[in-house]
Amino acid sequence: MSSQASYQSIEKSNPSSAAPGTSGDSGGEKASKMGCCGKDAEEDGEKKHGEPVKFDPNFNGPIKKRGCTDILCLLLFVAYMVGMVIVGIIAYTKGDPGRLISPIDSQGRYCGKTEGVTDRPYLLFYDITRCASGALSLSFDPAALFSCATPQVCVKACPDSNQVGFAPSASVKTNVYCADGRTVAEHEAEGTVQFLRDITSSICPPYYLRSEKLIGRCVPVLADFNSLLSGIITTDNSTGNATALKTANDTELTGDSVTNGIRDLAKFLNLRSVAEEVWADMGIIWPWVLGGFAVILVVCFLYIFLIRFIIKPMLYLSIIAVLAVSIWGIYICYNEYTKIKNDPKTATDAASASNLLDTFKYQEETWLGLGIALTVIVVVLILIFLFLRSRINLAVEVIKESSKALGSIKSAIFFPILTYLFQFIFFAWFVGVGVFLVTSSDPTYAIENLNGKMSVQYEFDVGGNLTMFNFTQGESCTPTDQGVLLLQNNSFTNQTNCAFKAFKTSTDLFRMQLYHFFGWLWGLNWILALGQCVLAGAFASYYWAMEKPKDIPSLPVLNALGRTVFYHTGSLAFGALIIAIVQFIRAVLAYIDGKLGNSENKVAKFFVKCLGCFFWCLEKVLKFINKNAYILIAIHGYNFCTAARKAFNLIIRNIVRVVVLNGITAFILFLGKLVITGIVALIAFYVFDNLRTREGLNYYLVPIIFLAICAFVIAHGFLNVFDMAIDTIFLCVLEDLERNDGTPNKPYYMSSGLKNVLSVKNKPDELAEQK
Repeated sequence: MSSQASYQSIEKSNPSSAAPGTSGDSGGEKASKMGCCGKDAEEDGEKKHGEPVKFDPNFNGPIKKRGCTDILCLLLFVAYMVGMVIVGIIAYTKGDPGRLISPIDSQGRYCGKTEGVTDRPYLLFYDITRCASGALSLSFDPAALFSCATPQVCVKACPDSNQVGFAPSASVKTNVYCADGRTVAEHEAEGTVQFLRDITSSICPPYYLRSEKLIGRCVPVLADFNSLLSGIITTDNSTGNATALKTANDTELTGDSVTNGIRDLAKFLNLRSVAEEVWADMGIIWPWVLGGFAVILVVCFLYIFLIRFIIKPMLYLSIIAVLAVSIWGIYICYNEYTKIKNDPKTATDAASASNLLDTFKYQEETWLGLGIALTVIVVVLILIFLFLRSRINLAVEVIKESSKALGSIKSAIFFPILTYLFQFIFFAWFVGVGVFLVTSSDPTYAIENLNGKMSVQYEFDVGGNLTMFNFTQGESCTPTDQGVLLLQNNSFTNQTNCAFKAFKTSTDLFRMQLYHFFGWLWGLNWILALGQCVLAGAFASYYWAMEKPKDIPSLPVLNALGRTVFYHTGSLAFGALIIAIVQFIRAVLAYIDGKLGNSENKVAKFFVKCLGCFFWCLEKVLKFINKNAYILIAIHGYNFCTAARKAFNLIIRNIVRVVVLNGITAFILFLGKLVITGIVALIAFYVFDNLRTREGLNYYLVPIIFLAICAFVIAHGFLNVFDMAIDTIFLCVLEDLERNDGTPNKPYYMSSGLKNVLSVKNKPDELAEQK
């Protein structure tokens, strides 16, 4: 693998070749820096998977003299971000986020904002049973929380007691609870019969429930309404006959119907009280929570530090454990298979099984299949252990060296805090502008509740003239239209409503939303690329230092950040653009898949799902290639296409090593997240379980779960840095093997452990051993 003759033959055949850092292959290489994908000067001479990296006597790590790369992509990226700012300004001038949650009455007026109701900030629902049915189900329409098919009026205060509409208290009489803008007392003054007709016609509420304020709405408090509502009657406005109170569905209003109607909304109120109790707990235990964060950091540091000592036994013990469990499983499957095969009663047992699981239990094919699967696992593990042991040892040494690199460059561990902060700010911008964009359009309304009919036709007296009005369920309407008002206030169309549906989206607004969404994907991926490239530059500085830590440059992370931002913003934008395009296509496919959810066109649904699976796989592959391309950009200053091609060729030339390393790394990172989260959760449980009785905590499990989640998130960030260190060190090792041969003029930069695993030595080491 490291034959000196092969490297010498390469060097002889290319006596004038220069590696990165010189005029031949440096940041000022002949490859074009102006385009998004310049052509490498050596491209025509490269073999199928590229030529091995050539020796350069001046190369000793990330090059200092480099040029700006992918300038056209940089200009495109900057122009797009400027466009996002312009979209944000337009959205800010036209949007009103308050409209998303501001209550709207049946006439389309914003409570507390629109002229005429500025002194009435709360919304009262006439029939709460129409508002919250299934509010927390998966099929719930968010608009149902803020609008429902019953008359709604803006009020100064929510009702403070339970009472019926025809016998209001003094506090109710003085409020404008009626849809025509008059107080209850004014309607009551017209006489009992007319007042009852106004109630039956939904001009005034038929009942009042003690309510609390929730997002500007009057939400009734759960109570026993049956005792209040039982036996209550009203008078029909046309016949004068006594009838029971009716809901919007023309069913008798009972305590159960009201309770069911407000139960889901009341859960929000209950959550508020729970949140208040949790907040009270946090006021007591916040020093312990801060101490928990310190414990998380210590455990993360310890895991990364100790991994270099425990990686090899942990890995081989895991393989042995899987082998032992698999062999034990094979033994159980064989026993069950032979027992079922030789026992004729099993067929009867399978036929009389109570469930599908028991049926499979009594079938010999089940145990035969499981036994074969476990046998395959055992054979594969044994083959891996026998034939890939050297690759496994190489992966172990790379992980050890990466742990040392993190120990030498401790600032790298905290660098992701900066990228997380950038991501948070950018996401907040995305959400904020998105909210303003959504509310830049006008609200739309539709007819609901035509007494169960799809369409109706009514003739109303308008100024002494009979006028015909047609209404259709779901058709667009305007709350202030004359016909709508007449329809809502007419007795025989009880509780029909022109309800808010959504904000209308124009073509231009939709285009701006798409532009804004794609810009967020592009910017987010650029921030991720920045973090990867900076860390790669820092870890490469560690690897290419001959004497560690003496030769490691000072402030490696800060220097890498300066080089990346100043020279390679365009290359990062190019790589981020590719990922953003794929993610955007996936989002479009997910939207189409959602639209086809109830469609019977199974061919279209299958095709869309296949495309979604394809682009998911494509995104994973491109992210892998991009990550390695950023490493070479950080080291050599290539443009994106050159770095991607060289990284891909280098990986293909060492594909088995790459597969083994990625598998082991994934295992170590996954195990690390579980170990760190588990340790923190156990410590937190012990601490807060003791505090529960001593401090009288209401919800002692909340801080435990909170710290466990934080431990997982922080461990994910720490181990992502570790993962970047592993990939960078590994690519440097592969380059080191191709670039150098161990002679005094071409010494290897790798550690002694890596040289032992790879069976290579520097010649001065051999001379010292001979002496």
